[in-house]
Amino acid sequence: MKDEVEIICILLSFYPSSFILYPYSPFPTPSLMLNTFNRAVAFACLPVLASLCILSSACADHQQTQRAQPLPAIDQNRTSVPATAKSLAEFPPATQAQVVEAVDRVFKNVVTIELTRHPSFITGDFNGDFSQDLAVTIKPVPNKLPQINDELAGWILVDPIQYAISDAKAKPYQAMHARILKHQPVQVSDGDLLLAVIHGFEAKGWRDPWATQTYLLKDAVGDDLRVVPRKLVVTPMNEQKMPLIRGDVIQQTHDGQSGFLYFNGGKYAWYDPKIYKPLPPGRLVHARKQ
Repeated sequence: MKDEVEIICILLSFYPSSFILYPYSPFPTPSLMLNTFNRAVAFACLPVLASLCILSSACADHQQTQRAQPLPAIDQNRTSVPATAKSLAEFPPATQAQVVEAVDRVFKNVVTIELTRHPSFITGDFNGDFSQDLAVTIKPVPNKLPQINDELAGWILVDPIQYAISDAKAKPYQAMHARILKHQPVQVSDGDLLLAVIHGFEAKGWRDPWATQTYLLKDAVGDDLRVVPRKLVVTPMNEQKMPLIRGDVIQQTHDGQSGFLYFNGGKYAWYDPKIYKPLPPGRLVHARKQ
């Protein structure tokens, strides 16, 4: 309706106020008579134009009302999965050639895959982003240690098991010292057995050429590496007693102790049920009364 009013105002703007106030002149001329006739015809057409504009506005409002009708209710008992629900894409088992290609893409020629380990690689959604990741056992090339330990390298060096042991052994007066040790950079030495975790990128996962985000875990390779889905590790019964686990875990036996590696949103950490201590619940601190 606002547009129709603007059209009428534009039409009225073509007529001077002098004609509206003084339509008849005491000294009529032919040109004045012709202008008067044209203006009279235009004013006679104004009601017709206004009616057409109002009718057009009513039709448009009716169409908008029809489009604004609520959608039919969704059956909550249906068993099909909505199209918008995220799920991990299904892939065939990884081949050794695909793993070699992914390792070369990330590390170039500074590491080699340790094929004597069984298994030497596993796959899963370790960071919980619905994209398949790759964990592979590698060793550094002896003369490439400076490139591996470079702070500007394309991977993040972590020593998760050593951090977990330091936390468990730290006494109250040593807690601050243990936190300081965590900020020391991790250094890879010649002969270290490493676990590289290459995070996947979108639907293709770790096979995607853009999948380059990698964590390099030092001394984190034990025996019987296997993937355990998160839903089997974190349940409603033990969720409060477990650490923050984002995705699937890498279970293994390290130095005779069973545990697993997990991603907590910022880095990979080690969970040992014998030494892990859940964080105490937060307390509400009241302000001191003045």
